[in-house]
Amino acid sequence: MSEGPSRPVRSLTVAVLATLLLAGCSNVRIDESDVFLPKPSVTPASFNMDGVSLNELYFTVDDSLQLNAWHLTQPDAEATVLFFGGNGFYLVQSLGYIRALTGFPVNVFMYDYRGYGRSDGEPSVPAFKRDAEAAYRLVTDSLGASPDRLVVHGHSLGTFLATHVASQQPAAGLVLENPATDVDGWVDSVVPWFVRLFVDLEVDDTLQGESNVAALRESDVPLLIVGGENDNVTSPDMARTLHDEAANTPKDLVIVEEGSHNELYTASAYQAAYAALLDTVRTRADSSKIAQGESRAASTDDPRP
Repeated sequence: MSEGPSRPVRSLTVAVLATLLLAGCSNVRIDESDVFLPKPSVTPASFNMDGVSLNELYFTVDDSLQLNAWHLTQPDAEATVLFFGGNGFYLVQSLGYIRALTGFPVNVFMYDYRGYGRSDGEPSVPAFKRDAEAAYRLVTDSLGASPDRLVVHGHSLGTFLATHVASQQPAAGLVLENPATDVDGWVDSVVPWFVRLFVDLEVDDTLQGESNVAALRESDVPLLIVGGENDNVTSPDMARTLHDEAANTPKDLVIVEEGSHNELYTASAYQAAYAALLDTVRTRADSSKIAQGESRAASTDDPRP
């Protein structure tokens, strides 16, 4: 049975129909840019970036499935980023994020969600959360990342996994890029009010309880929230709400002018804020190490048995 038009074609069709309805008898021009959606791709075989090594691996999750992951390392790395992509994220299309994140002195761990790319399984919310915890354990237990130098970073859908992991495990920083407040808020932001008058939307129970707001009210790690002023998928108002509700200290909010739902990492404001967060992580880790050293020295000098 045919699967029907691809998502880009369906999106274009909807856009054209909406434009025709609004424009009446006016002429509507469709340019090549409306038809073609090129995206650069990368594979472990084609990867070539000075000073950055890519190690492809598979890790086993709790139901014996294997997920495909990439571990990018740099000799001067001072921290590690555990990255959770959006619902359209694939490793082979991650070149933009790889370039952006390895522009900082960090190692990066990213993987294809179950059912995506070369990863086994079928997607589900409970499984995604278990897989995210397994990724954290792999990064900290097997790949040598110290929790006091670990930044958990989520984009769009991945922000729910990032806040879940950061609420369950120790981390040094949290980045939420194009985040949603909760599933209800997300639905309200993308479905026009006049559509909801005629369509009864039911959110699956497994999605209903997902809330970044609730997670951030209990969080205390340094936080960076980044939104796009023109994001029509996750409204920048949700980023502002999350920043207001977050208990994190310190916390920073960057709304990228003319930014949309993707590629905010190209903005100078994004890069500056990310660098500032990494400085905070590094400073705290160094201070903690010095304090631990002084504590050990004091206990060695203590004459008591």
